[in-house]
Amino acid sequence: MKRGCLFVILLVAVLSAQAQKVFTLIQNKEGKIIAIPKYPDFEFNIPKFAYKSYTPASTQELEMKLRGFVPETPLSVDERPMDMQIQSAAYRPYFNVFTPMLQKVSPMALDFDETVLKPLNDNLSFMITGRQFTWPGAGGITDISPQFVWHQDKWMVSGGGFAGRFYTPFNPSPGFMGGFNTQISYSATDWLRLRAWGQYTMYDKNNEKNSFVIMNPSYNHTAVGSALEFKFTEDFGMGVGVQYEFNPIKQKMERQVLFFPILGK
Repeated sequence: MKRGCLFVILLVAVLSAQAQKVFTLIQNKEGKIIAIPKYPDFEFNIPKFAYKSYTPASTQELEMKLRGFVPETPLSVDERPMDMQIQSAAYRPYFNVFTPMLQKVSPMALDFDETVLKPLNDNLSFMITGRQFTWPGAGGITDISPQFVWHQDKWMVSGGGFAGRFYTPFNPSPGFMGGFNTQISYSATDWLRLRAWGQYTMYDKNNEKNSFVIMNPSYNHTAVGSALEFKFTEDFGMGVGVQYEFNPIKQKMERQVLFFPILGK
């Protein structure tokens, strides 16, 4: 009997000790014992995380200079009207409110002729020319001509292609034309220059024999020729030469004698 009582006492003591770790024992007014669970505090030893950006040694000096860089010229605002900011003359009429009125006054109001030259190195340049010409009652043409120009000492050689559309009284709907050309010049002296050229032009079959195209010298034609250019003053000179132009109606090359003035430097 004594052994049984001792065992019970030890069991209650162990359970009480274990319960005190997890529960808090509280006695109410009625004498009942209430066990309230405890919330243990856990300590988490989490290492601090630090991140530093990596900058290669080769760019550190450049980045230091860029941080201290202050632009000397502030951003300038162009206060001109929009039509004066457009560099190409082909687009300027579209920013002019009087364009419809100008077209009624003159059918040539939208014509333009401009050239842009981009040097590639000391001897080679890229040149592109755009033009639009209108001849009232005779037709009109719009084309673009990219070319490469090589020059060294007294020599200059250029070559490229061209393409565009045209119309005449025989073809009110614009037709296609294109081709390629080349030109060579040699400055023999300060006052004499030798020049030679060649051009091949393709028109659609319906307009190969269009008389308005054949008779208009401003249209592109298949031709070869050469000339001598004489310089009399800094701003004036004369040229004389011979050109052979292909006539699609007669199916042969026709000779043309050329005399033309040279203005400007």
